[in-house]
Amino acid sequence: MSSVYFIKTSKNENQISIAQKIGLLFDTAGFKSCIEEKDLVAVKVHFGEEKNTTYLKPYLIAPVVEKIKKNKGKPFLTDTNTLYSGARSNAVDHLHLAHKHGFTMENVGAPVIISDGLIGKNEIEVEISGKYYKKVPVATEIVMANALFVISHPTGHLAAGFGGAIKNLGMGTSSRKGKLNQHSSVLPEIVESKCKKCGLCVKWCPANTIKMKEKSAFIISAKCIGCAECLAVCKNEAVRFNYRVSSNELQEKVAEHAYGSVIDKKNKTAFFNFVIDVTKDCDCMTWVQKPFVESLGILASYDPVAIDQASIDLIEKETGKKINESAYPNLDHTPQLLHAEKIGLGNRNYKLIEVQN
Repeated sequence: MSSVYFIKTSKNENQISIAQKIGLLFDTAGFKSCIEEKDLVAVKVHFGEEKNTTYLKPYLIAPVVEKIKKNKGKPFLTDTNTLYSGARSNAVDHLHLAHKHGFTMENVGAPVIISDGLIGKNEIEVEISGKYYKKVPVATEIVMANALFVISHPTGHLAAGFGGAIKNLGMGTSSRKGKLNQHSSVLPEIVESKCKKCGLCVKWCPANTIKMKEKSAFIISAKCIGCAECLAVCKNEAVRFNYRVSSNELQEKVAEHAYGSVIDKKNKTAFFNFVIDVTKDCDCMTWVQKPFVESLGILASYDPVAIDQASIDLIEKETGKKINESAYPNLDHTPQLLHAEKIGLGNRNYKLIEVQN
């Protein structure tokens, strides 16, 4: 059974109070044990997509950075480039957006490094023993870092049902090749009767595989990379894929890539989940989202599976409904947890330890 530490937060709580709670959680969880003097410490975050407003803000990351530095580590903020087109699909644009959203040395106290390089091709093959893979491509700087702190924002997810620490690891630390591997099972199709020929899916498809025909858009399946961007941008529910099969496989592949990112960092990896501003979709969406949970608290653990399970349980207790009912009713989020546990990434059984401020 894994320990998950939890401290409550409230809506509109001031930044000083939040910072104190994050520091207390860091100390209570004993995270200093992950850091040796002069360790290069990757702090995996999500800088938020253009126009997104619910991503974790810099003031929530800064206290973790400060604690790492006080324990003589050398932290750097990091993420990887996206598979889809957008403001984070290459390192130049990604760094500009991170700076625009406030992730600067002045605000956070650490530099930003994009772990998979200029266009997402910097990777190291890591050996695992998985159902789908014997090797997975992990972003170079994630592998090279001596320690890893993963700061996640639990939300719903359009292809996996739920996104937390496992997704942040699996998708978020993979190179472009790794992301392609994970999404290969997601093959969408256009429902002709619902398509309004608005052209949004054509515009946003990074593989240029959607064409406009006489009656509707059409996806050339042989060229599709399975990024699900068309599903995200379609306003008419004209894009669908086989949730039962595709999502299950995607989630299991995500879990295996997540395992690859931490397999060489035994006792050198720590996790924070911020259960605040929980939305239907993840922070990759380019629009303002309305949270269905505003502020529950912050969790900390050495176990990504346990911290995700605890986050889900807290969200469901707060809303009185299953998380898929608040996000994507057709999706079952449990395959990622079950498979992650099976391959040895973590444990679904946990003890929740509430920390008093």
